[in-house]
Amino acid sequence: MAQLVFDPAGYTVNDGTESVELLAKEFALLQFLYEQRGRAFSREQLLDRVWVLEYPVERTVDDHIYRLRKKLRRWAHVQINTIRGYGYSLIMAEPKALDNPSMRDEEIRNAVRGLFEKYHLLGQGKSIVALAAQREVLGFEIDAFYRSYIRFIQADIGWFLETDEVPPRERFYWLLLLYWAGTPDYVRVLDYCEEVLRQGLMTPEQHREMEILNILEMYADAGKTKKAIERFDSTRRVVEQDGLTGFVMPVALMEMYVHLVAENWEEADQTAARLERLLEKEPYIREIGRFRVFKGLRLLAMGQEREAEENLDEGLEILGMSQHQPLYLAAIKQINLFLRRRDHENSLVRKYAGLFESVQKEYRLSTLGPAMEEYITEFLGAGTVEKE
Repeated sequence: MAQLVFDPAGYTVNDGTESVELLAKEFALLQFLYEQRGRAFSREQLLDRVWVLEYPVERTVDDHIYRLRKKLRRWAHVQINTIRGYGYSLIMAEPKALDNPSMRDEEIRNAVRGLFEKYHLLGQGKSIVALAAQREVLGFEIDAFYRSYIRFIQADIGWFLETDEVPPRERFYWLLLLYWAGTPDYVRVLDYCEEVLRQGLMTPEQHREMEILNILEMYADAGKTKKAIERFDSTRRVVEQDGLTGFVMPVALMEMYVHLVAENWEEADQTAARLERLLEKEPYIREIGRFRVFKGLRLLAMGQEREAEENLDEGLEILGMSQHQPLYLAAIKQINLFLRRRDHENSLVRKYAGLFESVQKEYRLSTLGPAMEEYITEFLGAGTVEKE
């Protein structure tokens, strides 16, 4: 299906090899309509969703729609329709596809799959999105895993809630991680994850990753560091036995975070030194970003607030550059949790609390959070029915 790619850094929207530059509110309006495509919204509703805490008139919406249509007119498959007497809706028609012979070429299919896997390993989410945007021109299909993964790193929560392209059992895992990244209710997140592991509702690969990695970080979020540390040996054993070389750094990062929350400073420093050696050999962008954030947390604990803030901001910037939005959201949440537990009340607390509030609005988490909770609880309630 046709897919637009939004780059908030430059207010640009990409469709394949073509891009359009927009003004800030044009960008926000188009992104909202795109995320809610197929649904009609009144002018008043659009003002409430896009012009939050502002008081423009309804004519403002009409003016922005007019400008958007002019800028997008060469993309005939992006249709902003007027609902007479009500408002607007956006519909994505399927653009005419080229019958490229490469679509059926096994060698190209394997080469493209290899590129996706390499970019995934290197933590280059932006490269994955850029490659996917070229699929029509280069003539290749994106396999099912990366169709979901691209939506995941863009934190496209609405798509996971509504899509029929991915079986419920598979998209549940992605939604659960998105819920973890965006909600400060760490107790509820942990309850959900423990229950899904108990019922065994995910695919074997997803179950393993949740059990040896994700949930240990969630234990730390909830302050249950002892429970996480008790499972370190089991995690390392699975990584070694199953040859999960791509898990080595994510596991080390998880261990560093757990030790930081537990205030095991010596162990945290030892893990940090090991991560620095690993990152010298394999400087993966996603892992560098997380390491900088955790290094910033360590400096906070040492009372070096200026250096801590520099590392925290650098880590968040790198995660933003990697275009891995769930880890970016999770990092901001974890910074706030760490600051609150240290009972700080200063400019840093206000700064990162404000940043978390800002990204929650950007990703409409106050609206989508309850929808995610409903989906998760219904899925867990279905139990073995969904397993089948």
